[in-house]
Order: sequence, then C-alpha cells, then structure tokens
Amino acid sequence: MFDDPAKVDSTRVHLAGFVPMRCLLEGVDVVVSSAGAGSVLSALSAARPMVLFPMGLDKPVNAARAAEAGAAVVIDTPDQVADAVARVLADHAVADGAATVAEEIAGMNSADDVLGLLLKRLG
Repeated sequence: MFDDPAKVDSTRVHLAGFVPMRCLLEGVDVVVSSAGAGSVLSALSAARPMVLFPMGLDKPVNAARAAEAGAAVVIDTPDQVADAVARVLADHAVADGAATVAEEIAGMNSADDVLGLLLKRLG
C-alpha cells in the first residue's frame, strides 16, 4: 500500500523520512497506537491521551498501565478505534489523566541526572 508513493493520497498523507516523535506529537489531539513502549512513553511525556490496541509482546502491559493511570482507552478490535477516539475527544478525563502523568514525568530526574547519581554512588 505504501510501497509506491504514487498510490498514497497526498492530500491526506505526507511521506517523510525519520521525524522525532516529539515533533509528530505537536498538534495531535489523540494518539492511536499498538502500545509499544516508545510510543506510549512519548505520548505520556507530551500529555497526549491515547487509544491503544495492544498486539503482543509487552504491549498489553503497557496499555494496561496507561489505562490504569487514566491516560488511555484500550480497545480489543480495530473496528473500535473510531468510537474510542470520539469518546476520548468528547470526555476530557483521559486528556486530564495524560496531563497528570506528563507532570509526573516532567518532575523526574533526567537520564543524565540518574547517570550522575549512579556514578557518584559507585564512586
């Protein structure tokens, strides 16, 4: 389907090389994802509510944790996406949950800080 750029509806889809996730999330109201760790953490860090359709590996655990935090709605089948997105857009509770988690993440030590603390402790 996307192997041939000529077959992509260029009025609705923009093809690009690598784009950092934080840039992709700018202006996004809801993230729809299979609940991969990177996507979930990026969406949480950016305070974006999610609709998650977990498919194997660690994804069911990631989805469950995001839902428990109030930052996501988990669906069981692809045909539930539209209703779940509409629900998230209409009810701001999931967006509020995502904002709460984003605040918690923002208050955490950065990776560089943690490394410094570990190195200091090892000494």
